Amino acid sequence: MLKSLGFMLLGALIMGVFMFKMAPTMMVHELKSPHGVDETIKVISENAKKQGWVVKKVMDMQKSVKKNLKQEIPATRVMKLGQGKYAFELIKHDDTRFVAAMMPHSIAVYEKSDGSTYISTMNMGLMGKIFGGETDRVMGKVQADDDVILKFLMH
Repeated sequence: MLKSLGFMLLGALIMGVFMFKMAPTMMVHELKSPHGVDETIKVISENAKKQGWVVKKVMDMQKSVKKNLKQEIPATRVMKLGQGKYAFELIKHDDTRFVAAMMPHSIAVYEKSDGSTYISTMNMGLMGKIFGGETDRVMGKVQADDDVILKFLMH
């Protein structure tokens, strides 16, 4: 009995360490783009529109950091995308309205020190699974759209 309990605790510890190490790559997708920052934003915008999304804003973090902190960073943009139908499905209910904190949906497009362009976005499918229920159903749709919008990066 004690031996079984010991193995269970060891298994839980190993699983905990595994989850701690894997969580960052599971929660956020990072993909390399074959294009520069501006072209990547253009392709994402076009693909998003085809999926029924609206690009609400593209925030220029590089410009903001330079202006407010007098510091230089590589090109970094954050795209804010909205899909009214999905948003409504979540914010119309009291028990799912809390996910408004993750709206509008963000996709970062940035340059790394090697000159390559990358995007990063939350794993909305996994986020939905964490919350379950209606949130899972709608976030699954968001993830499916993300997969289509970002398909050009899957090489």
